[in-house]
Amino acid sequence: MAPPFVYINGYPGVGKYTIAKELVKLLANAQLLDNHLLIDPVAALYERSMPEYQGLRKYVRKGLLDSIATSTSLKDVTWIFTDSQSSDAVGSAAVADYIHAAETRGSPIISIILNCTLEENCYRMNAESRGKTKLHDCEVLIEVRETEELYLFGGDREFPLNVTDLTAYAAARKIHDFIKKVTPKEDAKLVLGD
Repeated sequence: MAPPFVYINGYPGVGKYTIAKELVKLLANAQLLDNHLLIDPVAALYERSMPEYQGLRKYVRKGLLDSIATSTSLKDVTWIFTDSQSSDAVGSAAVADYIHAAETRGSPIISIILNCTLEENCYRMNAESRGKTKLHDCEVLIEVRETEELYLFGGDREFPLNVTDLTAYAAARKIHDFIKKVTPKEDAKLVLGD
């Protein structure tokens, strides 16, 4: 079996990217593809409300995922993806691209669902280190949290994690331990280095 796709989903500002950077350090041969590497080139051209926005997002996402799925150079890499996808039609279609790439590659998907309190979420969202193209408006975040449910894969390879009181390293450590738990023993050295 190919190394897994670790899919970290959560509302904007919950800490996905910061935690994923720590997780990369804990796994044997991991690379991170942050969702803003897919969003920012599209956002440079189109506003989210423009009709071309979602089509170009899908084109960029699918192209990168197809390349990862079929690459012989990257076949031993554990991929960590960050995302903020809901269970609506647009979010489900985006997740379907990850599922297709994982199936093509023969990789299991390990789903990590990050959450924290609204107060902590707003606090983190306004950190100075947060990129310019990321959401900074707590009122918009409140609306998103009230109207959108995060996409869930379900099953025994899904790990919900409340990160309200956790450092990025502590959260990454818990995710690492979960990956270890669900990774077959014969694949542990490749994925975990154990």
